[in-house]
Amino acid sequence: MNKQEFIATLHHYLAALPEEERNELLRDYEAHFIYGQQHGKTEVEIARELGDPLVLAREIVGPDFLPPPPWVAPQHDTARTIGVSIVLFFLNLFALPVFLTLWAAFVAVCASAIAGVLSPVMLVLEGVLYGGYTNFKLFISIGMVGAGMLLAALAQLLFKGLLLMTVKYFKWNNKTWKGRS
Repeated sequence: MNKQEFIATLHHYLAALPEEERNELLRDYEAHFIYGQQHGKTEVEIARELGDPLVLAREIVGPDFLPPPPWVAPQHDTARTIGVSIVLFFLNLFALPVFLTLWAAFVAVCASAIAGVLSPVMLVLEGVLYGGYTNFKLFISIGMVGAGMLLAALAQLLFKGLLLMTVKYFKWNNKTWKGRS
């Protein structure tokens, strides 16, 4: 067993520990490998001297909290998978149109922001094509620029929120469908 295999196996067996404590222990074992290699030992020799990762993990975590070995395939519960798939299907029949509606509203806010910011360009084009310039239209155009800038800021916030919400929902969907394995 080389260093990478040893560390990966030990990482798997120490899954019950808090991440910070687990990472500290793994750094210690990596330091053993570095020290041994500096003194002319191979990774296989160092791993042999350190011992079996399962035995080490049992000493650290205790025998009751160890996950199954990484080479054991998880058991699939077909009935659970079918049931969860059906429930998620009907939930998504409701949720996906809601998400599409929210994203469509975001696109509408973006289009309004762009139209507001570009209103002076439209005013100039109207003046060139139709010759109907008035001061009233100029002031409305200036107001539209301000509204467009506010809508652009709102669109940025909406994008971040919608993206976060959409990604979390689909990750939750995937995690629920896969189960705890």
